[in-house]
Amino acid sequence: MFPLNVTTYIKLAICAVLLGGSAYFGYSFEHSRLVAYKTSVETAGKIQQAKNEQIIKEQQVTTERITNDYKNQLARVRSYYSGLHNPSSSSMSTPSDTLVRVNGYTTDPVFAELCASTTSQTVALQQFIQEQLGIK
Repeated sequence: MFPLNVTTYIKLAICAVLLGGSAYFGYSFEHSRLVAYKTSVETAGKIQQAKNEQIIKEQQVTTERITNDYKNQLARVRSYYSGLHNPSSSSMSTPSDTLVRVNGYTTDPVFAELCASTTSQTVALQQFIQEQLGIK
């Protein structure tokens, strides 16, 4: 082997220190970027979680309101047609055997109540969908 002198050892030591320093500074730079990225992701996650919780609350309030409106509307429909089911308690004449008269109006109160209930349900569902899609 070739004998190495002191300057060669010093040069090798300087190269080792520079290589180690470069590795350390490169690692610390990338590590600081990783920490900053993790922090930004955590912050964005917390913001999105708060937004999701707010949306869920709004959806629940909307659902409860529309459900209550639908129940009230259904109660009004039932109340309106309740006197028509029992002809003895009403001053109205009993309906004929046909469902529809010539002018197109129904004479069967049960059928009319079912139609009104279905219409109320359809309107409530449409309102529910429109309002749920509007929540953002």
